[in-house]
Amino acid sequence: MSRYASTSLAEETSQPSSLQLEAKALLDNEWWISYTSKFGDDIIIGVLDSGIWPESESFNDRNMPPVPQRWQGMCETGTEFNTSHCNKKLIGARKFSQGMKQYRLNISNTNDYDSPRDFLGHGTHTSSTAAGSRVQNANYFGYAEGTATGMAPSARLAMYKVGFYSKDIRVIDVVATDVLAGMDQAIEDGVDIMSLSLGFKETPFFKNPIAIGAFAALKKGIFVTCSAGNSGPHGYTMFNGAPWLTTVGAGTVDRELGARVTLGDGDITVTGISMYPENLFISRIPLYFGHGNRRKELCDWNSLDSKDVAGKFVFCDYDNESSVFRSEDIYAWVPNRGFAPIRDHDYLLTDYALVSGTSMSCPHTAGVAALLKATHRDWSSAAIRSAMMTTADVTDNANGRIIDMTTAVAGTPLDFGAGHLNPNKAMDPGLVYDIEVEDYINYLCALNYTSQQIQIITGTSNFSCKYASLDLNYPSFIVILNKTNSTTSTFRRVLLNVADTASIYNAVVEAPPGMKVVVQPSTVNFPGKYTKAEFNLTVEINLEVDSVAPQSDYFGNYGFLSWNEVNGTHVIRSPIVSAIASAKNP
Repeated sequence: MSRYASTSLAEETSQPSSLQLEAKALLDNEWWISYTSKFGDDIIIGVLDSGIWPESESFNDRNMPPVPQRWQGMCETGTEFNTSHCNKKLIGARKFSQGMKQYRLNISNTNDYDSPRDFLGHGTHTSSTAAGSRVQNANYFGYAEGTATGMAPSARLAMYKVGFYSKDIRVIDVVATDVLAGMDQAIEDGVDIMSLSLGFKETPFFKNPIAIGAFAALKKGIFVTCSAGNSGPHGYTMFNGAPWLTTVGAGTVDRELGARVTLGDGDITVTGISMYPENLFISRIPLYFGHGNRRKELCDWNSLDSKDVAGKFVFCDYDNESSVFRSEDIYAWVPNRGFAPIRDHDYLLTDYALVSGTSMSCPHTAGVAALLKATHRDWSSAAIRSAMMTTADVTDNANGRIIDMTTAVAGTPLDFGAGHLNPNKAMDPGLVYDIEVEDYINYLCALNYTSQQIQIITGTSNFSCKYASLDLNYPSFIVILNKTNSTTSTFRRVLLNVADTASIYNAVVEAPPGMKVVVQPSTVNFPGKYTKAEFNLTVEINLEVDSVAPQSDYFGNYGFLSWNEVNGTHVIRSPIVSAIASAKNP
């Protein structure tokens, strides 16, 4: 069992394998893709989470057309939840708690509901982030006032509640069998997109319920996105590493919630960032700056000692060029109950809340996937993921490399993945790296899984390992350095033209010292839409360890391969990374 991939998540997991460098997402301007896709019209997003609060204005169905006839789901009756709570926006709601009960973990009667209704607020927040209807004049105690809307406001939602508060262990928890049951039901009901802001400790894929359930979804053409967990950007901390998943980390947005603190008798006024919900006068409270320790100055929670900060007014130094440590400030609906702490055990009520973490970035990606699916009905899940990854931004709003917030230095693709998601570019990527179900099976074969283990993952015994290969047609390249500073690897890739016209692309390589990259051929030609072109990329690594400083928990280097359209605007970028494998990697 594992907790949600939210702010409380602390378990460590292994690093993604050489073919699992995933896109980590936040958003650029999404309005053009929203307009073109009709805001996700007719797409159904299934969310596996802690339930939903159906009375929220974020789930109103005003002006929505009838529920798609292909929908096979239902709205369950349970504690404080009945079929009338569903509508043309929230078209399905189910709960899955049998596995929890088999572990003899009793669902709390005071801090949860044995029904699809949400008590925690986590599932309501993620659902409205993915596809919430527009709600005007929303705010969080005056902060971030405006119109709240999901990424795909015309898409439909179905909630599959798999997380419950146990009165026995006093935490919100999920059980593997409940998650797998929820995923199976979502597939049967007919969802197009699946969003899971949760995760289990990394294991071989045949032991991971999300990897197994997502492979079944893959075979039905369902796009599955999951949270990477909140222990990053440190190495070997990612959840949900299967390459048929789109695994999402958290980034930052360039929005600040301003606040002022006046010290003494008005002698000093400090302007900064806060989400504290009320004006407050306090006296004789010690101040804490973390002076002399950069990580403590940045309020890196892994570095702060509770004994040092308890009972003190904590100041965090954010003034380090671009945003180094900013809350994601993602804004969505939560149940109307005590949410904002003010003192001791007192909380203020709010309808909308600001929450950060990979739990919030995952439904962003689900919503963008819904917009892409609505625009490109013929795209596979791999094509959608490729479009997101190869058009992602790797620079911040100061035009510098994205910053690692824990070290305050430029991050690497092992920190920010493929980059920050750019929905408008993803809508029209030009080229994609597509992957068939058989390709994933060949990959599993090359992992030396047994036939029985492969059958557990794929749900079929009708397969052959004749073409086993670890070289999946993935939109990134990673070279693993096993106790060596020099090695050579060759990758074979196939590009698919998804643009409406013929085109020619040239390869452009950015390679640092110690990395040599050769692309053959360096020019590829596409006669028309859906035509393909193959190429080989050879990476030669020759590092001088003494001259290479550790960057974000690994030794190595990285560059990029870009395919630039001749006389066109499309640029398809992929990271190329060399890294040392960890002994912790299973």
